[in-house]
Amino acid sequence: MAADTLKTADRFHAELVDLLVARGTVRTGPVEAALRAVPRHAFVPGAALESAYALDDAVVTKRGQDGAALSSASAPGVVAAMLEQLDVHPGDRILEIGAGTGYNAALLAELTGPAGHVVTVDIDADVVDGARTALTATGYGQVEVLCADGADGHAPAGPYDRIIVTAGAWDLPPAWWQQLTPDGRLVVPLRIIGGTTRSVAFDRDGGDHLVSQSMMTCGFLAMRGIGAQPEPSLTLGDGVQLLLGDGRTAPPGPLAHALTQPALRTWTGITIRSGAPFQDLDLWLATTGSGFCRIIAQPDAVASDLAEPAFRWGGAAVTNESDSFAYLTIRPAEPADDTGTRYELGVRAHGPHRDDLAAALTEQIHRWDSDHRATTPRIDAYLKPIHRGPGQVESRRIESHQIGSDTAAAIDKPHVLLTVTWRAR
Repeated sequence: MAADTLKTADRFHAELVDLLVARGTVRTGPVEAALRAVPRHAFVPGAALESAYALDDAVVTKRGQDGAALSSASAPGVVAAMLEQLDVHPGDRILEIGAGTGYNAALLAELTGPAGHVVTVDIDADVVDGARTALTATGYGQVEVLCADGADGHAPAGPYDRIIVTAGAWDLPPAWWQQLTPDGRLVVPLRIIGGTTRSVAFDRDGGDHLVSQSMMTCGFLAMRGIGAQPEPSLTLGDGVQLLLGDGRTAPPGPLAHALTQPALRTWTGITIRSGAPFQDLDLWLATTGSGFCRIIAQPDAVASDLAEPAFRWGGAAVTNESDSFAYLTIRPAEPADDTGTRYELGVRAHGPHRDDLAAALTEQIHRWDSDHRATTPRIDAYLKPIHRGPGQVESRRIESHQIGSDTAAAIDKPHVLLTVTWRAR
C-alpha cells in the first residue's frame, strides 16, 4: 500500500474513533485505545476506505447464491457499543460467537492483553480462514479461530469470563450458560419476540438465571446452524411485506389482500424529537399486545403511498391473524420548537377489522407514553431444566400481567424462559 494511501487510512481511522468518542458511544479508555490500535480497513480489504470507516454502516463480506448477506463486518458504532457493554478486563478469557472478518476478535485481544485469551468461532470454513489470515497479518495470531457451530460454544477453552455473540440469536443455548464463569457476562443480540432485537448484556444471578444490565437496539444477521430460526414473511403488495417472526405461520387469504383495502389513519397527539430514539416502543408493543410483527416497505411503495412505516427500514405492526393489520407511522408535527423538528406518532390500518386494531394499537402507544416512555425494561432469562424435543421450536408470549404499577410478560423459548418487566416511571 502506498504511503499516501496509508496516511489516508490513518486519517479515516482517527476521525472515526474521534467521532465515536464525541458521540458518547465510546465511554472508557480501554475501548478507545483498542479501537485506535486496530486498523479496521485491514480486515475488509475489498472495501473502500470510506466504507471501511463509515460510522453506522456494516460491510457485507459474504453472500449466498440468492444474494442474501451471510457474513459482514458490523458497523463500527455497534461494535464499540457492544464492547462497552461487555466490559472486558485484562487477563479475561473470551469466547466470540461469529468470527466475521476477525476485526472484533482483534479488539478483544487488545482489551484482554497478553494474559488473556480470545477464542472466536464461525460456522463457515472460508470465513474462518479469512479471519485467521487477517488476524495473523495484523499481529493478532494468538487469537484461536475455529470452525464450529456457535450454539455449541467451545468448551475446551472455557469457562469464559465473557461471551459475546455477533449474530442474531433467537434463544440462549445451554452451552453458553455452561461455559460462562459464575460471575461472567454474556452480550448477545437477542431476538426477543416478533423479530424485535436488542443487544443485551446479561450477568449471572445464580446458575440458571441471567439478569439484563443494559440493552440497545440493533440489527444483526441471524445465526445459522442448530441455533437458526426462520422468520417467515407475508407479501402484502408490491414492495410491502409483514415479517411475522418466531416461527408463526403466514396466514393465507384475506390478510394477504388487506393492503388493497382503504387505509384508516389515526393520529395520537404524541410527538418525538427528530433524531431521538423511540426508546423501547417497539419492544413494549411486542411484549404487551398480541399479533406483533414488523412491516417492511421498499422506497417505491412509500413514494406511492402504498405504505408509510415509521422508519425507512420498516416498523412495528400488529395483525388479528386473519384479515387485518395495523402499523406505526409518523408525520411532521407543527409547529417545530427550539429543540428541533418534531414528529407525531400515528397508526395506519387496513382490513375489515382495521378500526378495532387501530384503536388497540393507539391505546398501547398512549400507555407507553404515559407510563414507560423514559424507562428501560428489565429482562430476566431462566434456563429450563428439561431440553425440549426438536419439534418444539416456537416461542410464544404468555399473557402479560400487572404487578402493582409494573407490567410483565413471559416469553417461552426452547431453552429459556424470558421475562420482560416494565416499571412505571
